[in-house]
Amino acid sequence: MIENVADTQLFEEVARPLLAQGLSVRFQARGASMSPAIRDGEVVEVIPTNVTDLHKNDIVLAKTEHGFRLHRIVLVDPGEDRFITRGDCGQENDPVLTGAQILGIAQSKEVWLGRNFVRAKFKGLGGWMLRSAARAQHLAAKAVRRAWSFDFPSSSRSV
Repeated sequence: MIENVADTQLFEEVARPLLAQGLSVRFQARGASMSPAIRDGEVVEVIPTNVTDLHKNDIVLAKTEHGFRLHRIVLVDPGEDRFITRGDCGQENDPVLTGAQILGIAQSKEVWLGRNFVRAKFKGLGGWMLRSAARAQHLAAKAVRRAWSFDFPSSSRSV
Protein backbone atom coordinates (compact mmCIF):
# COMPACT_ATOMS: atom_id res chain seq x y z
CA MET A 1 0.00 0.00 0.00
CA ILE A 2 1.25 3.49 -0.78
CA GLU A 3 1.79 5.45 2.39
CA ASN A 4 0.62 8.98 1.59
CA VAL A 5 -1.68 10.88 -0.74
CA ALA A 6 1.12 12.62 -2.67
CA ASP A 7 2.77 9.28 -3.45
CA THR A 8 -0.59 7.81 -4.50
CA GLN A 9 -1.26 10.72 -6.87
CA LEU A 10 2.23 10.54 -8.36
CA PHE A 11 1.97 6.76 -8.83
CA GLU A 12 -1.38 7.18 -10.59
CA GLU A 13 -0.05 9.97 -12.82
CA VAL A 14 2.72 7.66 -13.99
CA ALA A 15 1.07 4.22 -14.00
CA ARG A 16 -2.34 4.96 -15.53
CA PRO A 17 -1.05 6.53 -18.79
CA LEU A 18 1.63 3.85 -19.24
CA LEU A 19 -0.88 1.04 -18.83
CA ALA A 20 -3.35 2.85 -21.11
CA GLN A 21 -0.63 2.89 -23.82
CA GLY A 22 -0.21 -0.88 -23.47
CA LEU A 23 3.04 -0.69 -21.50
CA SER A 24 3.82 -2.45 -18.24
CA VAL A 25 4.72 -0.87 -14.92
CA ARG A 26 7.03 -2.23 -12.22
CA PHE A 27 6.86 -1.12 -8.63
CA GLN A 28 7.78 -2.21 -5.14
CA ALA A 29 4.78 -3.72 -3.35
CA ARG A 30 4.11 -2.48 0.17
CA GLY A 31 2.28 -4.31 2.93
CA ALA A 32 1.75 -7.95 3.83
CA SER A 33 -1.83 -8.45 2.61
CA MET A 34 -0.73 -10.68 -0.31
CA SER A 35 1.90 -12.72 1.51
CA PRO A 36 3.23 -15.26 0.65
CA ALA A 37 2.42 -14.69 -3.05
CA ILE A 38 3.73 -11.12 -2.90
CA ARG A 39 5.76 -10.04 0.09
CA ASP A 40 6.41 -6.53 1.36
CA GLY A 41 9.18 -4.95 -0.71
CA GLU A 42 9.04 -7.30 -3.69
CA VAL A 43 9.03 -5.78 -7.17
CA VAL A 44 5.91 -6.63 -9.16
CA GLU A 45 5.21 -6.12 -12.87
CA VAL A 46 1.66 -5.17 -13.87
CA ILE A 47 0.47 -5.28 -17.47
CA PRO A 48 -2.66 -3.81 -19.05
CA THR A 49 -5.72 -6.01 -19.26
CA ASN A 50 -9.23 -6.01 -20.59
CA VAL A 51 -11.71 -6.67 -17.77
CA THR A 52 -13.49 -9.25 -19.94
CA ASP A 53 -10.27 -11.33 -19.83
CA LEU A 54 -10.09 -11.44 -16.02
CA HIS A 55 -10.60 -14.68 -14.11
CA LYS A 56 -10.96 -15.75 -10.52
CA ASN A 57 -7.51 -15.91 -8.83
CA ASP A 58 -5.94 -13.24 -11.09
CA ILE A 59 -4.05 -10.61 -9.11
CA VAL A 60 -5.09 -7.11 -10.17
CA LEU A 61 -3.98 -3.58 -9.46
CA ALA A 62 -7.03 -1.48 -8.60
CA LYS A 63 -7.57 2.12 -7.51
CA THR A 64 -10.02 2.25 -4.61
CA GLU A 65 -11.21 4.99 -2.30
CA HIS A 66 -8.48 3.80 0.10
CA GLY A 67 -5.70 3.99 -2.49
CA PHE A 68 -4.14 1.31 -4.66
CA ARG A 69 -4.56 -2.39 -3.94
CA LEU A 70 -2.82 -5.35 -5.52
CA HIS A 71 -5.21 -8.15 -4.54
CA ARG A 72 -6.52 -11.46 -5.86
CA ILE A 73 -9.91 -11.64 -7.59
CA VAL A 74 -12.38 -13.86 -5.74
CA LEU A 75 -15.47 -13.02 -7.80
CA VAL A 76 -15.70 -12.00 -11.47
CA ASP A 77 -18.89 -10.70 -13.07
CA PRO A 78 -17.95 -8.60 -16.13
CA GLY A 79 -21.58 -8.56 -17.33
CA GLU A 80 -22.61 -6.69 -14.18
CA ASP A 81 -19.25 -4.84 -14.04
CA ARG A 82 -18.57 -6.27 -10.57
CA PHE A 83 -15.25 -7.55 -9.33
CA ILE A 84 -14.45 -8.56 -5.77
CA THR A 85 -10.91 -8.92 -4.51
CA ARG A 86 -9.24 -9.99 -1.30
CA GLY A 87 -5.68 -10.04 -0.04
CA ASP A 88 -4.34 -13.56 0.44
CA CYS A 89 -3.95 -12.85 4.18
CA GLY A 90 -7.37 -11.20 4.38
CA GLN A 91 -10.37 -12.65 6.18
CA GLU A 92 -12.89 -10.40 4.43
CA ASN A 93 -13.49 -9.38 0.83
CA ASP A 94 -12.64 -5.88 -0.33
CA PRO A 95 -15.49 -3.58 -1.42
CA VAL A 96 -16.90 -4.26 -4.90
CA LEU A 97 -14.85 -2.84 -7.77
CA THR A 98 -15.94 -1.73 -11.22
CA GLY A 99 -13.90 -2.46 -14.32
CA ALA A 100 -12.88 1.21 -14.51
CA GLN A 101 -11.08 0.86 -11.17
CA ILE A 102 -8.88 -2.00 -12.41
CA LEU A 103 -5.68 -0.70 -13.98
CA GLY A 104 -3.96 -3.98 -14.83
CA ILE A 105 -3.09 -7.53 -13.92
CA ALA A 106 0.04 -8.69 -12.08
CA GLN A 107 2.13 -10.70 -14.52
CA SER A 108 5.31 -11.42 -12.54
CA LYS A 109 7.52 -10.54 -9.63
CA GLU A 110 11.29 -10.36 -9.29
CA VAL A 111 12.91 -13.05 -7.15
CA TRP A 112 16.51 -13.79 -6.17
CA LEU A 113 17.85 -16.94 -7.74
CA GLY A 114 21.52 -17.57 -7.15
CA ARG A 115 23.13 -14.15 -7.41
CA ASN A 116 20.62 -12.70 -9.87
CA PHE A 117 17.13 -11.32 -9.96
CA VAL A 118 14.85 -13.24 -12.30
CA ARG A 119 11.30 -12.54 -13.35
CA ALA A 120 8.93 -15.26 -12.15
CA LYS A 121 5.49 -15.18 -13.75
CA PHE A 122 2.40 -15.70 -11.60
CA LYS A 123 0.89 -18.12 -14.11
CA GLY A 124 2.32 -21.32 -15.50
CA LEU A 125 4.62 -24.07 -14.33
CA GLY A 126 7.82 -22.18 -15.14
CA GLY A 127 6.86 -19.25 -12.92
CA TRP A 128 5.82 -21.59 -10.12
CA MET A 129 9.16 -23.41 -10.34
CA LEU A 130 11.15 -20.16 -10.22
CA ARG A 131 9.15 -18.83 -7.27
CA SER A 132 9.52 -22.16 -5.44
CA ALA A 133 13.27 -22.35 -6.08
CA ALA A 134 13.75 -18.77 -4.87
CA ARG A 135 11.72 -19.48 -1.72
CA ALA A 136 13.69 -22.67 -1.01
CA GLN A 137 16.95 -20.76 -1.49
CA HIS A 138 15.75 -18.06 0.93
CA LEU A 139 14.76 -20.61 3.57
CA ALA A 140 18.04 -22.54 3.20
CA ALA A 141 20.06 -19.33 3.62
CA LYS A 142 18.01 -18.44 6.70
CA ALA A 143 18.67 -21.90 8.21
CA VAL A 144 22.41 -21.57 7.56
CA ARG A 145 22.50 -18.12 9.18
CA ARG A 146 20.72 -19.50 12.25
CA ALA A 147 23.08 -22.46 12.47
CA TRP A 148 26.15 -20.20 12.28
CA SER A 149 24.80 -17.77 14.86
CA PHE A 150 24.08 -20.53 17.37
CA ASP A 151 26.29 -20.19 20.43
CA PHE A 152 27.87 -23.50 21.25
CA PRO A 153 28.44 -24.00 24.97
CA SER A 154 32.06 -23.90 25.94
CA SER A 155 33.66 -27.11 27.03
CA SER A 156 33.31 -27.84 30.73
CA ARG A 157 36.43 -30.00 30.77
CA SER A 158 39.29 -28.77 32.91
CA VAL A 159 42.88 -29.39 32.07
